[in-house]
Amino acid sequence: MRPVNKMIVLGGGSAGFLAALTAKIKLPELEIKIIRSPDIGIIGVGEGTVWTMPVFLHSYLGIDPRPFHQTVRPTYKLGIRYLWGPRPLFHYSFDRQFNWHYDALPKPNGYYCDELFDYASNACALMEHNRAFAVQQDGGPVIDTTSAYHLENETFVRFLEDYATRQLGIEIVDDTVQEVEQDAWGVRSLIPRTGHRALRDCHLHCSGFRSRLLAGAFGEEWVSFESTLFCDRAVVGGWQRTNEPLLAFTTAETMDAGWCWQIEHDNWINRGYVYSSSFLSDDEAEAEFRKKNPKIESTRLLRFRSGRYRRFWRQNVVAIGNASGFVEPLEATALWLICKQLAEFVNVLRDGEREVETEQIDAYNRSVALWWDSVRRFLAVHYKFNTRVDTPFWQQCHHHTDLAGGEDFVNYYQAVGPSTNCEGTLGKDDMFGLEGWLAMMVGQQVPYKRKYQPSQRDWEQWRYIHQGVRDRARTAMRQEDGLRIIRAPDWNWNLEYFRRASPWNPR
Repeated sequence: MRPVNKMIVLGGGSAGFLAALTAKIKLPELEIKIIRSPDIGIIGVGEGTVWTMPVFLHSYLGIDPRPFHQTVRPTYKLGIRYLWGPRPLFHYSFDRQFNWHYDALPKPNGYYCDELFDYASNACALMEHNRAFAVQQDGGPVIDTTSAYHLENETFVRFLEDYATRQLGIEIVDDTVQEVEQDAWGVRSLIPRTGHRALRDCHLHCSGFRSRLLAGAFGEEWVSFESTLFCDRAVVGGWQRTNEPLLAFTTAETMDAGWCWQIEHDNWINRGYVYSSSFLSDDEAEAEFRKKNPKIESTRLLRFRSGRYRRFWRQNVVAIGNASGFVEPLEATALWLICKQLAEFVNVLRDGEREVETEQIDAYNRSVALWWDSVRRFLAVHYKFNTRVDTPFWQQCHHHTDLAGGEDFVNYYQAVGPSTNCEGTLGKDDMFGLEGWLAMMVGQQVPYKRKYQPSQRDWEQWRYIHQGVRDRARTAMRQEDGLRIIRAPDWNWNLEYFRRASPWNPR
């Protein structure tokens, strides 16, 4: 591959602008141009994220959180409330619940959660009491890495666009690529509708599901996840917020042929029903969706397929985001994967002083494939063990979901329960870690053979611990109150939490 000095980012959504910002901030000597098609609009749905998103934005990229909060107005997300499995509900948080144990107890926390689950962690307790922030000594909200963002996609993209042009001087061309010219090095040039050739050394391909370059120009092989993830459509809607509380979590609710999300914004509640068209027609899905959510206004139908491409980097083209693959939003992995792909891409360019060897491309492709596949197998256990309803769709999930590499962990868990000694069954590239897997297995009350019976003393200690967690949550701050403080011009941002926790090199 030629030395990378000039780069085109194809696509103007969240993936495209994050790609342009990341490349320019980390490699300022690059000349970067964005080509976005006016024919492809912004999806415009609410987006959930995970805890690494604030870290990526404010530590790795160095974007000031003050104007970000004042312009994008994210709300805070402590985790996911699952209306899932036999419990009335359970919480999956970004702090530690199960991959540890209290010194006063002999077993990891999961062994005590058959009944008393609500206060397994501070974040879970906050969600239980509809609180968002612990309170500092000065009365302000605690901002740390146990929370993520809810983002309104269109507002987020507009902020990134403004940052790219005003702060970094990145050129944006609004045009539609009509033709792709190739040579021995890969894609030689893109020819937009205007006819002016755009020649560059490298192309970051962020054009979404169409994957114009990876699939279109190279014919890259598609790896389907359909044996694991049966859903292929979503009906999306929402309504203006009235007197509903501003919740600090995403809700994932079991439906007849899939599940329904709820994402919280200041003035809007975003809902979407992800379902399988093999078990439900579009009209039936719309009817079930509206029956569950009578305040829904207009709706849109989205079609998708779950899977990834075999390779993500071909010659001088690197696919990012939906151009490289797609899985449904059950664990809010879309932006997470984009950030990981971009950070790894930057590392590759830095290692070779922007000259890339074939071995580096091969290693990149292996790493990114492992990340996508780890998302697939983690989502598999969500479907395999959700016993909340007994419809044909869920029967299919129980009996036929391909665990796709999650079998070792599942077998270990079903033998001995929520032990913290089984991390080796997941592999070092797992995106969710033992904490995430244990949360879903314990939350869904997946049975295991070697049942543990805590002593009376241990039960009393567990209840005592719960009481302390509950009491702290009751005095915590509601989301609305915390946001008013955070968004004020005089709020003092302490980014040390993000710097210490960053999984990326902060150079």
